[in-house]
Amino acid sequence: MDIAHRSAPMPSLVRSYDGSIILGYAAFAVIALVAIYFASGGPSFSASDLSAMAMMP
Repeated sequence: MDIAHRSAPMPSLVRSYDGSIILGYAAFAVIALVAIYFASGGPSFSASDLSAMAMMP
């Protein structure tokens, strides 16, 4: 019962990568939005093409 009565939590030896993973997803989303922005400026690309691309991944 000694373990259940400890007052201070033990430090974790496992490194947390949550911040790096979230930053990676955010960077990927920004790059994808920039790619869509530049692709939508091309010839023969209408608003309906952009909406279809957004709705059907």
